[in-house]
Amino acid sequence: MYMGVTGANSHIANITTTTSTYSTTYSPFTSPYLPYITGSTSTYSSATTSQKFNMDGNVTFRGQLEYMPQDWGVGISGWWFNTSDSLNQNFNSSPQPSYYYYSPVTSYSTVSYNSNNFSVSAPPSDSGSTLITSANSSLGVWNIDLYGIKTLGEFENGRVNMTFGAKFGSIDNKISETFNRSPETHSYSYGYSYSNSENGSATNSANANFLIGPSIGVQGLGKYGKHRLEGFLSQSVLLGNINRKTIISRQSSYSSSYPSYYDSYNYSYSYSYNDSTNLSESETAVIPITEMKIKYLYDVTENLSLGLGFFTSAWVDTPRTSKTQFNDQQYKTLFFYGGLASINLRF
Repeated sequence: MYMGVTGANSHIANITTTTSTYSTTYSPFTSPYLPYITGSTSTYSSATTSQKFNMDGNVTFRGQLEYMPQDWGVGISGWWFNTSDSLNQNFNSSPQPSYYYYSPVTSYSTVSYNSNNFSVSAPPSDSGSTLITSANSSLGVWNIDLYGIKTLGEFENGRVNMTFGAKFGSIDNKISETFNRSPETHSYSYGYSYSNSENGSATNSANANFLIGPSIGVQGLGKYGKHRLEGFLSQSVLLGNINRKTIISRQSSYSSSYPSYYDSYNYSYSYSYNDSTNLSESETAVIPITEMKIKYLYDVTENLSLGLGFFTSAWVDTPRTSKTQFNDQQYKTLFFYGGLASINLRF
C-alpha cells in the first residue's frame, strides 16, 4: 500500500536577509581623500523565509491473517511506516566595501538563521561570509494488533463481527541540524585584522521502543455475487514510556593580528571555545488511535480475491521532539492514510 502522513511537517528555522543602504552627501570643496560629510541617511529592509520539513509518503506493507472456523475466531494485523526529509542551503552575505562611508550610496546584506537550537548570522566582511545549514527529520512507526473475533450478526449477504484484543507499537522521531559559518574577516589600514568562524550541531529526539494497550473494533462484510465490500473501524490506546533527548554542541574560533608601534614585531593571538548541552527526560505517553479501512474485493476463484481500498489511522497526542516546534509544542495528532491493493486468500 501507499501511505502518507499529515501533522509531521514541523517548522525548523527562519532565515532573514537584511539589506542596509547608506546614502552620503559631501561638500563639493573637499578632497576625495579627506571628504567632508554634509549629510547622510540610512535605510534597512528585510525579508524572512521559513524552513519547513515536507514529510512525503512512500510504499509500505500492511498484512492481516484471521482464523474463524465458527462464530469465534482470532486474528493478527499490522503495518509500518517510515518517512524523512532533508533541508540543505547555502547563504552568502555581501562583502562590506572598504571605507563605505566615502561612497555616495552603499548597500550590503546580512543573513541570519534562527531556530530553537541556534541563532547565527553571516555578517558582511572583507570577502563576504557563507553560512551553510543542513537539517533532517525522520519519523518511523510500527504497530501490531492481536485480537479475538466474535460474530454479532449474520445475514444472507453479509455479517458483522466484533474484535477485541491488544495493540503493540513503537514510534521514533528525530530532527538533526548543523550549521557552518565560514570565517568573517576584517582588515584595517593600520594593520589590525581579525576573523571568526562558527559551527554547531544539534539532535532532538522522542522515542518509544515499546508501547502496548487495549483495542476494540467492528468488522462488516457485504457480498453480492463475486463482489465483496469490507469495512473495519477500531479504537485502541497505546501506553508506554517516551524518552526525549536534546544534544547541542557549538564551537567558535577567533583570531587577530596587529603591528606593534614600539618594535618591528607583528603580534597575533587566537582562541576557541566550545559550548554543549545534553538534556533528557522521560514520561508516560497515552496515545489514542482510531483506525478505519474500506475495501472492495472481487472473487477470482472460490479461494482468491483481489481488492482495492482505503486505510487511515489517527494517532492523537503523539509525542514530538521537545524543540521541533517554535512554540515548543510537544504533542501533535498524526494522520496516516493510504490507498491499498490486496490479495485475499481463504482456506
